[in-house]
Amino acid sequence: MARAWFRRQRLAAPRPHEGRDEGSREKLAPRASAEDGRACHRFARTDRSALGALHLRHRPGRCPVSPRPPLVLVPQFFGSTVFDRRTSRYFPFDHEATDVLLRARSVSLGDMIDAAPPERKDALGAFAEAFYRKDFFTHDLRFDGEALDLVPPADHLTGPLAVHLEVVAACNLTCSHCFAGELPRREPPLTLAELDTLFATLARMGSFRLGLTGGEPLLRKDLFDILDLATSHGLHPCLTTNALMLTEETAKKLGERSLVWLNVSLDGATAATNDAVRGAGTFDRVLEKLAMLRAHARFSLAFTVMRHNADEARAFAELAAKTGAFTAVFRPLYPVGSAEAREELWPSFADYERALDSIWTLGGDEAGRSAAVRAIDPFSPKSRHDSQAVVHDNWGCGAGNTVCSISVGGDVNPCSFLGPTFVEGNIRRTPFDRIWSEGERFRRIRGLPGDGTGTATFGGGCRARSLVIAGDVNAPDPWLAEHERVPARRNPLTVLRAQRRLA
Repeated sequence: MARAWFRRQRLAAPRPHEGRDEGSREKLAPRASAEDGRACHRFARTDRSALGALHLRHRPGRCPVSPRPPLVLVPQFFGSTVFDRRTSRYFPFDHEATDVLLRARSVSLGDMIDAAPPERKDALGAFAEAFYRKDFFTHDLRFDGEALDLVPPADHLTGPLAVHLEVVAACNLTCSHCFAGELPRREPPLTLAELDTLFATLARMGSFRLGLTGGEPLLRKDLFDILDLATSHGLHPCLTTNALMLTEETAKKLGERSLVWLNVSLDGATAATNDAVRGAGTFDRVLEKLAMLRAHARFSLAFTVMRHNADEARAFAELAAKTGAFTAVFRPLYPVGSAEAREELWPSFADYERALDSIWTLGGDEAGRSAAVRAIDPFSPKSRHDSQAVVHDNWGCGAGNTVCSISVGGDVNPCSFLGPTFVEGNIRRTPFDRIWSEGERFRRIRGLPGDGTGTATFGGGCRARSLVIAGDVNAPDPWLAEHERVPARRNPLTVLRAQRRLA
């Protein structure tokens, strides 16, 4: 009987969130990411935006805590996505799996397995085993979540998986490579009342991951009000900062809140490399702030791979471990903002590949560091080649499909890197959900062929890079030409695969 089988499984191995501290709970998430594809019926989830992440060590930290059910099922055209509030991750399911989860709200999964015809028992049992271990079901084998009452659109997600929100345009640094260097400075920022409306809309759409950027977010005096407002709607905010404005009081306040991620930017493993782009003295000052921050809040170190620092990736990972960072994050420099005029900083595909290759072998060492590479940049030509990564028929780019950006004054863009010509309305005049579903520029970018079938079409990579260098968002990414010259070999990093199920 199914119930007896589950009792044996519980005795044999604890579930991820049983008998573990918060740090151990997070440790399981990277392992789950490699398994989701098999269990999720051809539509494997995408991870965070373009980045590679190296898990360094597990320090006690705060996960979002809420009286809300831990799981949220969001209806989608392919079935559903389920957001796990404990790990801030999305799991995609096809229609068949979605029906099982919805039914399991009122009927025990064990009863479903017992009543299933013989040819279905094994499939249901495998599904149950995979997701019981991920805490999708209660001890009486019911789905441990709620379902949003939505009618999904026919050809795109009900809402973005992540929204990048600029909360301030000003910054206390003038980094030579930063996108924020081109932000308009006189744009009146969204008020708390306007943000309250936006956050309520995002929650209704099932868009729970919120990246707060700038400029320097700590310059916004009501930042903690924004964080509290976001979490009150069930959103999971992530804050990116240069850390230079941190005080002991600010660090304590950050540690008290349920931040999913606190990213601190540092662009070199040495002062000479970092300060060349971020300003004299910033390296040592940031390290001083991190020594204070580690006592109060969990944080990650974010490294932008450029031509001059690509060979420091491994040393940066080791520095992150030494400073107490929970994670080291690696992403390439995109030729946008201030960086558009700094071509000497642009990394080649070979530079980025070399940087990631240098860190993937990092493991436990004499310092007790636990290191596991979680993801390569899912938008790169490399991931296209190795896993045929597809996001809603648009090869390797989440702009307008899984992510979007909102400016400090409310302009909505499939991706802020695409620039002002792709702005599709303002939330002060048009509700965000209408812009997402009906916006002409959003529909245009979703409808681009992007299938790599022709020499003149986008076949993988970053549409913003194609736009800046080739003049067209649907032109081939220049990185692709480099990639095709590299002999095919197994990707040393885990690549998350995202492919739309074809009818």
